[in-house]
Amino acid sequence: MTTYIDKVYKKVQEATGLKSKETVKMYSLLVLTKGDNITLSDIHDGWSIVMNFKEVNPPYCYGHEHKSLVPFDELSPETQARDEKYLEALKQIAKEEN
Repeated sequence: MTTYIDKVYKKVQEATGLKSKETVKMYSLLVLTKGDNITLSDIHDGWSIVMNFKEVNPPYCYGHEHKSLVPFDELSPETQARDEKYLEALKQIAKEEN
């Protein structure tokens, strides 16, 4: 059986191209709860939650070591803007779901 959650998850996965299942789950939750009111700060918070609990997997820097694991307003404008593609994709999915 395919649920409404499965449908949103698949759309998020396809639209973002993300490989992290946990990030796709978090972004799917944003679509379902925030709709097209999602903000860049929401995207960052979702990513931060996933990263905060991610296991260390050398040679990558994960978990508490990541330099962007700070509140959104402490990020540089360039770093903040990196998630705009995800924001637009999630807002589009949210509009389609309503």
